[in-house]
Parts: sequence; C-alpha cells; structure tokens
Amino acid sequence: MTMESTGLPWIVTGSYEGPERRVYVPTPKQVQAQLELLEHDIKEMFAAHEEREKSWFEQFREECNSAYPNGDRRGHCEAHEAMIAAKRAEEEFYTAAKTEFTRRGIAGLFALIKWALILLLLSLAYKLGLGPVMAKLLGVAP
Repeated sequence: MTMESTGLPWIVTGSYEGPERRVYVPTPKQVQAQLELLEHDIKEMFAAHEEREKSWFEQFREECNSAYPNGDRRGHCEAHEAMIAAKRAEEEFYTAAKTEFTRRGIAGLFALIKWALILLLLSLAYKLGLGPVMAKLLGVAP
C-alpha cells in the first residue's frame, strides 16, 4: 500500500499506521550535493563529447583536403570543369555523328534500292529476250 499524495510506502499494523520509516529520504543538503555531483558529471561528459567531435571534425577536414592534389582546390575544381566540358563535347560529337550516319544511311539505302531495281529490270529484260533493245537504250554495244 502507498500513500497517494507522495507515493511513499505506507504501513498499517495494529499498533501503527503511517509512512514506512525505513525508506531513505535524503535531507535537502544531501539532495543539493547529489545535484552538484550530477551537474559536474554532465559537464565532464559534454566536454569529453566536444573534444571527440573536434577530433572527428579535424579528421574529416584532413580527409576532405586529401582529395585536392597538393592542396590546390581551385585546380581540382578546374579539372572537374574540364572533365564535364569534355563529356559534353563527346556527347555533342556522338549526337552529330548519329544524325549524319542516319541521314547518309537512309540516302545510301535508297541508292542501294535504286541500283537493285535497275539490276532487276535489266535481268528481267534479258530473261524476256529484250537484251538487244536494252543495250540500245543504254547505249551499250551488244
């Protein structure tokens, strides 16, 4: 059983009814001393945390600086800009090459079809016995 207002254990016997006397209730001086110790420990923990964070940050900064050859940040940036420009130029070249290849490829395909049709007509004319007539039309001696 506990006392509702304080939450402390409550004793009920035939001769006694009241709070449990064996419960440790610190004095205000003891509470103050415990709080001071707790504050001191928290401050030490924060100081240690801050030192760890500074150390980690310095390591991170050194790792980041190691990405720049000879510590030349501007040169590093310019090298990346040059790589980006080269990649764009390469993309433009391949786009133009594909366009030109497609254009010439289609024209070449039509030329090939044209010659295939001419050869087909010539072979058909010779099959039908119109060879001498075709030779005259083309201006070739039979």
